[in-house]
Amino acid sequence: MARCSLAGYNSLVTLPMQTARVKVLFFGRLKEIVGRAEDSVELPDGAPIEFLFSRYGAAHPELTPFRASLVASRNQEFAAWSTPLHSGDEVAFLPPVSGG
Repeated sequence: MARCSLAGYNSLVTLPMQTARVKVLFFGRLKEIVGRAEDSVELPDGAPIEFLFSRYGAAHPELTPFRASLVASRNQEFAAWSTPLHSGDEVAFLPPVSGG
């Protein structure tokens, strides 16, 4: 919960922090590192995709080197790392694909 001091009042008011439940998909090597293809997490409403990835990077440091080459999507559309997330969103982290 966030604490907020309102102008004109001498007391602090506790405000509930809005959270968002987001579905997260991992592909390729990322799936192997995290140990699953899909996850569901709760984070602050409006947090950017970058925040979400850094949370996984903290739990799985082997992910960090992939950041520079990853593409992220939100709700099956490519998205900037600064894109805000809201409840019900689906985020996918897509590593580069090679082949011929």
